[in-house]
Amino acid sequence: ADVGLVGVPNAGKSSLLAAATNAKPKIAPYAFTTVTPNLGVWRSAADTEASLVLADIPGLLEGAHEGKGLGRAFLRHIERCRLLLHVVDGTRPDPLGDFEAVNTELRLFSPRLANKPQVIVLNKLDVPAVAEAAPQLLERLAAAAGHKRVLAVSAASRANVPALMGRLRKLVASAPAEPPPSVLEPTVALDEVEEAAECNVVPVQPRVWAVSGARIEKAAAMTNWDYHEAQERFQRIMGALGVSAALKRAGAENGDTIMVGAVDFKYYEETAMAVRARLAGYGDREEEEELGEGEGYEA
Repeated sequence: ADVGLVGVPNAGKSSLLAAATNAKPKIAPYAFTTVTPNLGVWRSAADTEASLVLADIPGLLEGAHEGKGLGRAFLRHIERCRLLLHVVDGTRPDPLGDFEAVNTELRLFSPRLANKPQVIVLNKLDVPAVAEAAPQLLERLAAAAGHKRVLAVSAASRANVPALMGRLRKLVASAPAEPPPSVLEPTVALDEVEEAAECNVVPVQPRVWAVSGARIEKAAAMTNWDYHEAQERFQRIMGALGVSAALKRAGAENGDTIMVGAVDFKYYEETAMAVRARLAGYGDREEEEELGEGEGYEA
């Protein structure tokens, strides 16, 4: 395919494929409607010779590079595309966090895949709240992506879809064709050497640690700390980048304060499910009294 549509589950990729092409994928208001890649062909109304093949790739979850969700097989489908169309759901609690989570999966799976050119679309512009927030969200997405190939669209109403396809046609025409990936191409291995390059852990005072590193500082700055889901995502990113392991080696304990850039939070060595339970008020009462009422994995 020329263009691969990526994003979190239920971001509207299938709806966008149907709005732009002759494809008729299954569309429903729940995650993982798409379980196999769908293909559609877009043809220009002005130039009958111009066409693009689009592939709707099943939604990616954190851990997809390890086979979670619909996993590695579909990441390999994306490798064959010349350009990625990253669909961001504007109605989600943390659209920017979703964008970064998907890009993290791409980076962890293959550096080559992470370097593919992307166009970012903020979907569901037909929802009034999304339309109101669109200018600010587009600005933040452009800053996170490092380019200005961002556009707000509505797959439901087809608003801005023709303009999007015109841009994609020009970008695909200028994108070099890539040879198929080698079977020997390694996935990203976050070993101890890479961990050292990713982050630096320094004790500030008893039970207070400063963590520095370009990628972890960027992830902390982009995390919406008001949402438990975003906090859990940040914990997974800490694990993927080797930060959690570095803190454990340095001697960090549950309840210690961690400073990353301008963000401070409490450190807990536990699963995402345990984090959710504690944040919901089901943590150990004695531990809460020891650490102080209301403290937790929060900024």
